[in-house]
Amino acid sequence: MNVANSKKTRGRPFKDKEVAKMELLNSATKLFSTKGFEETSLREIALDADVNMALVQYHFGSKLNLWKGVITKLSEKVLEVNEFTVEEVDDDANMRALLVELFDRMVDMSFQHREFSLFIINETVQQGERFDHLFDKLIKPYHDQSYPFIVKGIELGILEDQHPEELIIMLLSSVSYQQAVPHLLGKFTNVTDDEEKWKQAIKHSLKVNFIK
Repeated sequence: MNVANSKKTRGRPFKDKEVAKMELLNSATKLFSTKGFEETSLREIALDADVNMALVQYHFGSKLNLWKGVITKLSEKVLEVNEFTVEEVDDDANMRALLVELFDRMVDMSFQHREFSLFIINETVQQGERFDHLFDKLIKPYHDQSYPFIVKGIELGILEDQHPEELIIMLLSSVSYQQAVPHLLGKFTNVTDDEEKWKQAIKHSLKVNFIK
């Protein structure tokens, strides 16, 4: 056997740099969201992604920059552009239907991207550079998308008269908390055993508690 060829086959398999970057982001998303920033090492992320440690430095330069890359990438996935606007509202029934769709989409997103909820719950406790990045990339865009519909719903009496920002944060935190700690709800009910039933239960609860 050729010794030179043998040496080339050792170590991790060669990966295209862009492929390696995506795999690093995927592994970092999983580990940062479940273990937290402080408890996750770059070596652990590289090992999970099956990528050479040198590529972490090449693509991101630091652990914080990798974390920021995760949040930026996540924002591109979860923050959809609404296909409807409040200008399309003709009557109360139309507004109610839009709010139902808005709430349903939020719940669907939380199930499709559980890491969104984990980051919201785990990273908003402490203020600092990570919180600022999370706010700019996830929380503020979510607020800006929801705000016109919440305000219009309050004006038309579809939602109870209240501070719109308070309601938006309440919706965000309540849905996120359920995804972050399903084991807590599981202490009281087995609804979490069936994902579809659990999803429909959350949607129903949001509607009956917030929409008239």
